[in-house]
Amino acid sequence: MKGIDLFCGAGGFGSGFEQFGMDVLYGIDVNEMALETFDRNHEGESIQHDISEGVPEKLRGIDVNVVFGSPPCQGFSDARGSRRLDDERNQLVFSFIQWVGELQPEYVMMENVAGMTTIGEEFLDAVEREYRDVGYEVEWAKLNAANFGVPQTRERVIYFGVREDSPITPTLPNGDYTENGDGQLSLSGREMNGWRTVEQAFEDLPEPTDEGTIELPPLSEYPDNDYLRDIRNGGRRTYNHIAETPADNADTRAIIENLRPGEMYRSSRFGDRYRQVWDLLSDRFTETEQDCLHFIARHRTRSAFKMGDKGVGAVPDSKIAHGLEHDDDTVYTALQDLLADGWVRTDEDGDTLGYDLNTKSGIRPRYMRLNPDGQSNTILTTDFKPRDKLHPTENRGLSLREGARIQSFPDEFEFVGSFGDIANQIGNAVPPLMAKALAEHIQTVDEEINQRAVQK
Repeated sequence: MKGIDLFCGAGGFGSGFEQFGMDVLYGIDVNEMALETFDRNHEGESIQHDISEGVPEKLRGIDVNVVFGSPPCQGFSDARGSRRLDDERNQLVFSFIQWVGELQPEYVMMENVAGMTTIGEEFLDAVEREYRDVGYEVEWAKLNAANFGVPQTRERVIYFGVREDSPITPTLPNGDYTENGDGQLSLSGREMNGWRTVEQAFEDLPEPTDEGTIELPPLSEYPDNDYLRDIRNGGRRTYNHIAETPADNADTRAIIENLRPGEMYRSSRFGDRYRQVWDLLSDRFTETEQDCLHFIARHRTRSAFKMGDKGVGAVPDSKIAHGLEHDDDTVYTALQDLLADGWVRTDEDGDTLGYDLNTKSGIRPRYMRLNPDGQSNTILTTDFKPRDKLHPTENRGLSLREGARIQSFPDEFEFVGSFGDIANQIGNAVPPLMAKALAEHIQTVDEEINQRAVQK
């Protein structure tokens, strides 16, 4: 089967399709550096082109079985906090559909972030209507990459479509592992031991280097690691194993060194996975200051305490003082010292002065240390900064190769560009192992259609 990859980026989607045996003829994108990576790793031709400007003359009339791709997702992403129907970035979905209408493949596969489904029924109805207008029936499902052998709980919306003259209704694989007779878990005939883990993805990687190209130890040293067999593909070398180190200051070092696997620095949340500033940096604060920070964190979302009518708000200094078993003057002094040191911010409502946590004190998630025995959450383009994700056991950020391993890129896949360029390419990609399973599904559907044709 032959395909064309729209909004291809580095080519994660295409990599998975090629691993299954599909011939990817072209990769189309506007990002020059991503296309250099595409060219380095794919036999198909890259074309730098703005897809919103329609199909270029060179591609009109080409014969392809599948059009697949990932329209940019920033307009939908929960991570970015924007899911507006009129966001111009959302219109690229319709540009993708216009290409499908122009090229008329037998099948279409479109990937996007899970936030696409929360933008509203009006938008989802418009997408299905546009597909019908160009002659396709589509079905969509929210799929988790972890269910397809990827060590990452990355949820994505997948649209699969067939031409309206097809004898079948489009369906999608659910990716669920189910027990077979031996009590193991299976998917598409492959016996698995459940979701792959971060430890499996990193087990054979040495320390990162300045240059990034590394030789890997023999695979025979990891006889039980089926993930490495998939990723290595018989190779003994990989690339882009470069990592950033955290800022060199006492507070950052103390936070990172004290975070255990699976934990993150976040003072505005409570539970086993969260560690707060007054805990990790207890030696920086007096007992009153620790109690003030704790009180603010506990009460900033409670209507009886916070200022204003928003979901969160500063807590009036008088309520902090009255709520703590300390002398009022001691509390007010502690709050002023915390403000002077940048651990809290203030807000005013008339004569009322309120205090709230700020970024420095962990109001937002920071320094998430991956759990080696579990899966990574969704790899984002920003996750190679040490302030966002940390190695499970080492006090540094993820290397680019470690991120690529979490995304299930083959080890021979070499990324091109600056550290930031490559971080964007990895974070924006469709995990190749997930894409491979989707290509397998297309082949299964195609075989069913051909079988029905023969039976006629």
